[in-house]
Amino acid sequence: MPLTLKHARECIERGIAKAHALGYNVAIAVVDDGGHLVLCERMDGALWVTPEIARAKANAAAGFQATTLDLEERFTKRMLFADNVATLGDYRFVFGKGGVPIVESGHIVGAVGVSGAVPAENDHAIADAAAGHPVLPKGH
Repeated sequence: MPLTLKHARECIERGIAKAHALGYNVAIAVVDDGGHLVLCERMDGALWVTPEIARAKANAAAGFQATTLDLEERFTKRMLFADNVATLGDYRFVFGKGGVPIVESGHIVGAVGVSGAVPAENDHAIADAAAGHPVLPKGH
Protein backbone atom coordinates (compact mmCIF):
# COMPACT_ATOMS: atom_id res chain seq x y z
CA MET A 1 0.00 0.00 0.00
CA PRO A 2 1.53 3.35 -0.99
CA LEU A 3 1.96 6.17 1.50
CA THR A 4 -1.07 8.48 1.36
CA LEU A 5 -1.26 12.19 2.02
CA LYS A 6 -3.60 11.40 4.94
CA HIS A 7 -0.98 9.10 6.48
CA ALA A 8 1.73 11.72 5.93
CA ARG A 9 -0.43 14.34 7.69
CA GLU A 10 -0.91 11.96 10.63
CA CYS A 11 2.88 11.55 10.84
CA ILE A 12 3.37 15.32 10.83
CA GLU A 13 0.73 15.78 13.56
CA ARG A 14 2.35 13.13 15.80
CA GLY A 15 5.75 14.73 15.22
CA ILE A 16 4.54 18.23 16.04
CA ALA A 17 2.89 16.94 19.22
CA LYS A 18 6.17 15.30 20.29
CA ALA A 19 8.18 18.41 19.39
CA HIS A 20 5.84 20.56 21.49
CA ALA A 21 6.14 18.09 24.39
CA LEU A 22 9.94 18.32 24.20
CA GLY A 23 9.92 22.10 23.72
CA TYR A 24 11.41 22.31 20.21
CA ASN A 25 10.44 24.02 16.94
CA VAL A 26 11.36 21.72 14.07
CA ALA A 27 10.71 20.88 10.46
CA ILE A 28 9.23 17.49 9.66
CA ALA A 29 9.40 15.98 6.17
CA VAL A 30 7.62 12.86 4.95
CA VAL A 31 8.77 11.08 1.79
CA ASP A 32 7.47 7.96 0.07
CA ASP A 33 9.56 4.81 -0.36
CA GLY A 34 11.24 6.33 -3.43
CA GLY A 35 12.29 9.47 -1.56
CA HIS A 36 9.66 11.69 -3.22
CA LEU A 37 8.38 14.45 -0.96
CA VAL A 38 4.80 13.91 0.20
CA LEU A 39 4.56 16.61 2.86
CA CYS A 40 6.79 18.96 4.84
CA GLU A 41 6.01 21.43 7.59
CA ARG A 42 8.23 23.90 9.40
CA MET A 43 7.00 24.95 12.81
CA ASP A 44 7.00 28.66 13.67
CA GLY A 45 10.41 29.54 15.05
CA ALA A 46 12.29 26.70 13.33
CA LEU A 47 15.32 27.78 11.31
CA TRP A 48 14.76 28.30 7.59
CA VAL A 49 17.19 25.52 6.63
CA THR A 50 15.50 22.80 8.71
CA PRO A 51 13.06 21.62 5.99
CA GLU A 52 15.95 20.81 3.63
CA ILE A 53 17.82 18.89 6.33
CA ALA A 54 14.66 17.07 7.42
CA ARG A 55 13.98 15.96 3.86
CA ALA A 56 17.57 14.76 3.39
CA LYS A 57 17.27 12.68 6.57
CA ALA A 58 13.97 11.21 5.33
CA ASN A 59 15.59 10.45 1.95
CA ALA A 60 18.41 8.57 3.68
CA ALA A 61 16.01 6.56 5.85
CA ALA A 62 13.85 5.65 2.85
CA GLY A 63 16.75 4.95 0.50
CA PHE A 64 18.69 2.75 2.90
CA GLN A 65 15.60 1.34 4.65
CA ALA A 66 17.08 2.08 8.08
CA THR A 67 16.98 4.81 10.68
CA THR A 68 19.58 7.50 10.28
CA LEU A 69 20.61 6.67 13.85
CA ASP A 70 21.70 3.26 12.53
CA LEU A 71 23.20 4.81 9.39
CA GLU A 72 25.18 7.36 11.38
CA GLU A 73 26.72 4.57 13.43
CA ARG A 74 27.33 2.43 10.35
CA PHE A 75 28.97 5.20 8.32
CA THR A 76 31.14 6.58 11.14
CA LYS A 77 33.74 4.04 10.09
CA ARG A 78 33.23 4.82 6.38
CA MET A 79 33.22 8.62 6.19
CA LEU A 80 34.54 8.81 2.63
CA PHE A 81 31.72 6.54 1.45
CA ALA A 82 29.13 8.54 3.40
CA ASP A 83 30.44 11.85 2.00
CA ASN A 84 30.24 10.49 -1.55
CA VAL A 85 26.72 9.13 -1.10
CA ALA A 86 25.47 12.31 0.59
CA THR A 87 25.64 14.19 -2.73
CA LEU A 88 24.77 11.31 -5.05
CA GLY A 89 22.70 12.33 -8.08
CA ASP A 90 19.69 14.55 -7.54
CA TYR A 91 19.07 13.27 -4.03
CA ARG A 92 20.51 14.75 -0.88
CA PHE A 93 21.17 12.47 2.05
CA VAL A 94 21.94 13.37 5.65
CA PHE A 95 23.03 10.46 7.82
CA GLY A 96 22.61 12.25 11.16
CA LYS A 97 19.97 11.23 13.70
CA GLY A 98 16.38 12.17 12.86
CA GLY A 99 15.29 9.95 9.95
CA VAL A 100 13.01 6.96 10.52
CA PRO A 101 11.29 4.60 8.04
CA ILE A 102 7.50 4.39 8.06
CA VAL A 103 6.42 0.74 8.17
CA GLU A 104 2.96 -0.52 7.16
CA SER A 105 2.11 -4.22 7.36
CA GLY A 106 5.79 -5.10 7.57
CA HIS A 107 6.78 -3.02 4.50
CA ILE A 108 8.59 0.31 4.36
CA VAL A 109 6.25 2.77 2.64
CA GLY A 110 8.24 5.93 3.28
CA ALA A 111 10.18 7.81 5.91
CA VAL A 112 10.05 10.78 8.25
CA GLY A 113 12.88 13.25 8.71
CA VAL A 114 13.17 15.85 11.48
CA SER A 115 15.55 18.75 11.94
CA GLY A 116 15.86 21.49 14.53
CA ALA A 117 15.89 19.78 17.93
CA VAL A 118 19.49 20.00 19.15
CA PRO A 119 20.95 17.67 20.31
CA ALA A 120 20.02 15.33 17.49
CA GLU A 121 18.76 12.60 19.82
CA ASN A 122 15.67 14.81 20.08
CA ASP A 123 15.28 14.86 16.29
CA HIS A 124 15.33 11.08 16.43
CA ALA A 125 12.74 10.90 19.24
CA ILE A 126 10.43 13.22 17.30
CA ALA A 127 10.90 11.23 14.06
CA ASP A 128 10.19 7.98 15.91
CA ALA A 129 6.96 9.43 17.29
CA ALA A 130 6.01 10.83 13.88
CA ALA A 131 6.55 7.46 12.20
CA GLY A 132 4.23 5.92 14.77
CA HIS A 133 6.79 3.81 16.56
CA PRO A 134 6.04 3.05 20.18
CA VAL A 135 8.55 4.41 22.64
CA LEU A 136 9.80 1.56 24.82
CA PRO A 137 11.25 2.12 28.28
CA LYS A 138 15.05 1.97 28.48
CA GLY A 139 16.39 -1.56 28.72
CA HIS A 140 13.78 -3.11 26.41
